[in-house]
Amino acid sequence: MMTPDPPAAESPLKRWGTLLLKVGVSALALYFTWRLLADMDWADLAARMSEASWRFLIPGILLLLARYVAWDWRFRLAARQGVGQSPHPVLGFFVLMASAALNLITPSARLIGGLMRARYFARSTSRPFGMLYGVVLYDQIAHHTVMTTCTWIAVVATAFIMGRHALGTGALAALVAVAIGLAFWLHRGSFESHPLVRFVARGAGRAEGRMQRLYAHGHEAVGIFVRLLAQAPLRWKAGLIGLLYAVLNAGAQWLIFLALGREIDPLVVFAGVSLGTAAGTLTGTPGGLGTTEAAMVASFGLMGIDRVDAAAGTLLCRGLHYAVVLAVGLPALALLEMRLAPETPETPEIPEP
Repeated sequence: MMTPDPPAAESPLKRWGTLLLKVGVSALALYFTWRLLADMDWADLAARMSEASWRFLIPGILLLLARYVAWDWRFRLAARQGVGQSPHPVLGFFVLMASAALNLITPSARLIGGLMRARYFARSTSRPFGMLYGVVLYDQIAHHTVMTTCTWIAVVATAFIMGRHALGTGALAALVAVAIGLAFWLHRGSFESHPLVRFVARGAGRAEGRMQRLYAHGHEAVGIFVRLLAQAPLRWKAGLIGLLYAVLNAGAQWLIFLALGREIDPLVVFAGVSLGTAAGTLTGTPGGLGTTEAAMVASFGLMGIDRVDAAAGTLLCRGLHYAVVLAVGLPALALLEMRLAPETPETPEIPEP
């Protein structure tokens, strides 16, 4: 067992740099949206949204739900490889919806969402918390990796759409370079020397109070995580399922535009949705509320979509997203707490928000 590194305080430069990045992204998205919407007729916008056809809205809502089915599929594949057992698909779907709903109602949910998922899955499968948390960690990293890749692809596509061929070529070259570097990092060293193990060891040295109980499971979780990372077939499957999630997400937005009577190029929709999702993630607002919509409207406008259509399609799709998540996720959260909440000795207590 390796010795934990001495505790190190977080650098003020890093803390303030992260905060300034979030504020900068939020301000930029809001500025572009204000430029697009400053002279908009809001009565016209409301009328446009009210005329949306349910012929396309219903399939769009189904795609919004199907995203979480795909997400759960990836998790169950990883769980089967990591711990030899996967949760029931119905449970996995509703746990994801509950986590998404929690993220909308409290900003701290991003910190405890993974712990909550691992807790419910551990109790439903009667497996140790640390093992399931390792699977959740792998699933979260896989999700963010695919979504980041999609965002970078969207940047490349947007650059070419706007005629910035040099920028698009440079961004594509950077994406390839990062992919090669990531492939090298995944094969770096043994388990004991792996950077992820050292990261958890440093975290254990800094942990106090309730979080010490979490880090007591850290090596077990990271052991599962590193084992899953080493499986190339699983990485390919996780990547393809993550891409399916992104396509379903963009497909829902494309159907919403069809419901408004606008047939938008699917590549433009994919780029706008990916850029908006990235902005919402960077700013850290609950569920990306506000900044995601602002960035999407700005992105669609920059790619030549009429600003009223861009705003109507974005607001309608995101409104349906919030409605679906809360309508399904909040009852699921209450039911999960009633059926799976009792504490067991092997599951660490989740810190209060």
